[in-house]
Amino acid sequence: MNNDLFSAELEATRSLVELYEQAKKCQALFERAHMALPEPLRRVLGMSGAVEKTTTPPNISAPEKPPMPVDAGPDWIWIKATDASPASVVLALLRGANGPLRPKELIDEVTSLLEVPAGSVYNVGPRLESRQIIKRGEEGWELIKQEGAGLIHKGFFWGPPTAFGKQELAAQRRAALLHVLSFHPTGLQIVQILQQLKRCSWVVAPINKDLVKEDIGVLKDAGKVKKRGNTKNWEIVRE
Repeated sequence: MNNDLFSAELEATRSLVELYEQAKKCQALFERAHMALPEPLRRVLGMSGAVEKTTTPPNISAPEKPPMPVDAGPDWIWIKATDASPASVVLALLRGANGPLRPKELIDEVTSLLEVPAGSVYNVGPRLESRQIIKRGEEGWELIKQEGAGLIHKGFFWGPPTAFGKQELAAQRRAALLHVLSFHPTGLQIVQILQQLKRCSWVVAPINKDLVKEDIGVLKDAGKVKKRGNTKNWEIVRE
């Protein structure tokens, strides 16, 4: 091979590498902007239409926000109030109160919202007091630290991410999972659900394969998802 031909091939190869690197940068910019990849870019990256539709669908936007509390911050997120823990609901009620609340008032309000025994609500008090989040006195329970408390507003539990415990984060992830499946009438496999959830920047909850598998099990037991025929796809149970 003469030197001119070798130089030409080397230049062509370098040009191809530069093109691919530029295409990857372009892909990152489109994904950061939550935009679907243009067809010419997908072809350069070797993405066929069939594979793209099943393995790398466009990013899914967040669900429509319910009415926000007046005091909500810009980073606040939400779940259904019925998915919150007794401790989180107690803190939210104390934050929304103008002063101390007596244990009976709290127990009545929490048990009207959650299906939990009164004793489990009362037992929240000593734990929160030991962490110096609330104080208990003759006038009732009172919130000391607002930062870790959310608010109950029109059937939803709102709060900064720091107000969301393990139970609340799992609830947010499961709601997001159902939201993702709502865009796919034929269902998705667990790996595909995982890929989609990881692309949802609005999901604060931790996401990994084991957690998604656990969520699928919980949602299946609750009658919210099911296997699609003999496939590995999971779909929403339609009413």
